[in-house]
Amino acid sequence: MCRRRAGDGDHGRTNVKLEGGLTVQDHSAFFDHIGYKKHVDKKSRVTLDLPVKSEVVNEDGTLSPGLFSTMLDIVIGSTVNEEFKSPASTINLNTTYFDLSNKGPYRAYASITHQAEKVITGEGIVEDCFGEMAAKGIGTFKLLSESKQ
Repeated sequence: MCRRRAGDGDHGRTNVKLEGGLTVQDHSAFFDHIGYKKHVDKKSRVTLDLPVKSEVVNEDGTLSPGLFSTMLDIVIGSTVNEEFKSPASTINLNTTYFDLSNKGPYRAYASITHQAEKVITGEGIVEDCFGEMAAKGIGTFKLLSESKQ
């Protein structure tokens, strides 16, 4: 039985306030298509949920690794955007997949691990409904404007 409950941390489709008055956009047409839902969890982390839709499950019952890569890119990039109050672009993303069997819903979260001027490195984790790591990514991003931090 999964520990994650429906609606856990769900803030609807609006801009979500973060600590310090920052906001994170949690809605896009792409999110609707795949089923991603972005929000802020109880630890004030930007998180991305994937309640698995039948359309994204492969014929053998597994999930495409691209779903997890996309989750990690979005959640690490969003964390960079919010932390530095600046848009950012992905330079590189390395992803390791541990389990592609369907154990959804999934939740991804990230943290910043390094900054060198406009180049930021972050680490993200995708967990299944049991809290087990399904994928992990390390991404490097470039800030596209002056940081306001």
